[in-house]
Amino acid sequence: MKPKPRNCPGCRKETCTGCGIFKKLNTNKHISAELPKYFLTERQGGFGIAFDLGTTTLAGMLWDLEQAVCLGAKAVENPQSRLGMDVVSRLQAAIESEEQLLKLQQMVVQALDKLAFELVNKQLGQDVEPVRAVVAGNTAMCQLLLKRKPEKLVRSPFKPDYRGLVCQKGEALGFRFLKNTEIVVMPPVGGYAGADILAVYTWICKEYKEDIKNLLAVDIGTNGEILLFGDKEHYVCSAAAGPALEGGGALCGMRAAKGAVDMVSVNGSFPMQDLVCRVIGEGKPKGICGSGLLDTMAVLGKVGILDDTGYMRSQSEAKAAGTPQRIAGRIEESHKGRRILLTDKEHPVYLYAGDVRQVQLAVGALRAGIEVLLEQADMQSKELEKIYLAGAFGSYIRVDSCMSIGLLPQMDKEKVIQAGNLAGMGASMALLSPKVMEEMVQQAKKLLHVELAGNPRFEELFLKYMYIEEERE
Repeated sequence: MKPKPRNCPGCRKETCTGCGIFKKLNTNKHISAELPKYFLTERQGGFGIAFDLGTTTLAGMLWDLEQAVCLGAKAVENPQSRLGMDVVSRLQAAIESEEQLLKLQQMVVQALDKLAFELVNKQLGQDVEPVRAVVAGNTAMCQLLLKRKPEKLVRSPFKPDYRGLVCQKGEALGFRFLKNTEIVVMPPVGGYAGADILAVYTWICKEYKEDIKNLLAVDIGTNGEILLFGDKEHYVCSAAAGPALEGGGALCGMRAAKGAVDMVSVNGSFPMQDLVCRVIGEGKPKGICGSGLLDTMAVLGKVGILDDTGYMRSQSEAKAAGTPQRIAGRIEESHKGRRILLTDKEHPVYLYAGDVRQVQLAVGALRAGIEVLLEQADMQSKELEKIYLAGAFGSYIRVDSCMSIGLLPQMDKEKVIQAGNLAGMGASMALLSPKVMEEMVQQAKKLLHVELAGNPRFEELFLKYMYIEEERE
């Protein structure tokens, strides 16, 4: 059934069903990653699962190994979030006691086991146990899965506590449904740059036949991984973005699920402009996810509610700065700090001044990581031929908003490709081809890992790119 005209953002309703203005603004939405052009599968028997082990989200893809067909995919929240939203908090807990390490390990094993069981039952209608499961994730998440105490990873020079492929029967790790399944954990590259960015690297290598250079890939998440194909070398780093870009940390934040505000824009003519929000599932708003946060930051910067330092102006200050009256009127003072109402008062979703700071920290870390790699390769951002945005979050953000708040360098939007879950697809490639799996082991040794922790240049750039500016030298 088509939404009634009164639900269109053109009528200035504050909560949008996804019609009207957002059809024009929508770019590269709902893209799912595919196997790359030059990837060849190897016929095997049975079924397998590729896991993308993220800090905030766990994703699984069920494959028919003989036909190389994906039978289903599912994503769930990583339950380890209850013991820490970010990687460092979990590692500290794991270091403190064997009990905490075991608890973290059991949490993720049980979640992956349940995810696999539900995928198999839904797609195959019976309890068929997969023969193999390949896991790609950042170094910390993989070590916790393997129940490896992260003693080297938490101290300078931040070395992984495991190298190469790790293969174990599921039962040895505590799996029940996958107890007889071979669990293959892909190798890390270095530091916190793990098998997930290695999987992204492999996907891109198989997508292009010729030598690749001047290409950047950013896997945006709680632990953001960055990959740069330079003229001679290929570089990787890991930037601790925190949970803000995945809906965590914000007072009204949530995952990109039903009820989440995932797009924010301005509608109407000056001076009667107002905010409009799109809600996932077209129902009542419950909170705001990462893409909605970036949109809001970009919009509020343009209309004058946020200055270039990220300071949220009061109503009177915003009006003096030229903010349209209706938007300025949404600013409130509360016991939790200054905030702005994004939706309607009946189903309120707010952006708080403190939320802005959390997003700024994430943006500053990721952009600084990009700039450090560009400097390592003696490149300028204008020389980049393509930027791949990987991960679920990278597929749903608006490129305009990323550039507006400085997450990405200013460039032609056509060069930015929102490619979907490349880490999951890289893990799938390792599952579907033992030859590619071995190639990935060798590639992990060749990539140049750049450590950001303690890097004075990273710290300098981090402070610079926390500011909200549309143009920078």
